[in-house]
Amino acid sequence: MAIRKWAWTLAVAAMLIAPHATYADEITLLYGTGTPQGTHISLRVFHPWAERINAQGKGIINIDIRDGMALSNPTNYLSRVLDDVIQVGWGSQSGSAGTFPLTGFSTIPFQAERSEDASVAFWRLYKSGLLDSEYKNIVPLVLMVYPQAQIHLTKAPKTMDDLAGLRLSVAAKNAADSVAKLGGAPSSLPLNDLYQGLARNTVDGTVIAWTAFQPFKLAEVTTYHYETQFGAAQAMVFMARTKYDALPAAARKIIDDNSGEAESRALGKAWDEVAEEARVAAKADPKQQVVTPTPAQAAKWQAATASIATAWAQATPGGDKVLASFHQALADVKAGK
Repeated sequence: MAIRKWAWTLAVAAMLIAPHATYADEITLLYGTGTPQGTHISLRVFHPWAERINAQGKGIINIDIRDGMALSNPTNYLSRVLDDVIQVGWGSQSGSAGTFPLTGFSTIPFQAERSEDASVAFWRLYKSGLLDSEYKNIVPLVLMVYPQAQIHLTKAPKTMDDLAGLRLSVAAKNAADSVAKLGGAPSSLPLNDLYQGLARNTVDGTVIAWTAFQPFKLAEVTTYHYETQFGAAQAMVFMARTKYDALPAAARKIIDDNSGEAESRALGKAWDEVAEEARVAAKADPKQQVVTPTPAQAAKWQAATASIATAWAQATPGGDKVLASFHQALADVKAGK
């Protein structure tokens, strides 16, 4: 009887110890989203993505996801990953000046209508190898192009025939060139400071996608919205290549199974939904005015900014091939290929 009791005790102890022995080898990756708490996209995409990996990777890999800007923000996200402060990051390549010149193709105006299509095309462009020089130190897990930037003003202008007299905050050089070609005065404010810049009349408006409205509360400081296609920033979920390469094969497989074109499509689609929700909310608010240009107005602006694509391709070594490849990939995506 005593022997049976002793054996049973050992069996119970083994069951209690075994999980801990397995989980002791589990790798934890800190994921700093750099987005405010409660942001639509974080709750709808980033957290479910981490939870899915954690469910598949019990005992192998765990994603410890953290919202807010204490660990990472739109301007330091790249260095935080490369310095191993966090192991998975999220941020826009446009926020790292000079690091991703070829990736700036997406900021050229009047290229794509939907984030979903453009994000899939972006992933295919990356996989083609044309962007390898910019991603040698990092491994993109998900790539996306935001919905197109619109013009959002603090008050209604006298006319929208051009942008004369308007001071507009922009996030990319191509957007600045678009504003300048239409007579406006481009300026640059960090995204974190945009709300205050609009509230204090430092600028008259901003060129940014509807997706920024919910996390940065821009509906509180703008009232007039002009629908256009002034290009789009891009962004990525990524790891440092050294950190990714050091993962055990089983952990890399779980990461890879939750990365790539399908995830890029899903993220782009989610951003399209967020943008549409912000647009619908603005249209329903009597204090807001959402204006869609006439076909003649849209054609005029497109013609005025057409030279930006050519100038970008000439100023960016390899830019002509990147732009042509992106346009072909985008056409394929739209055709269902």
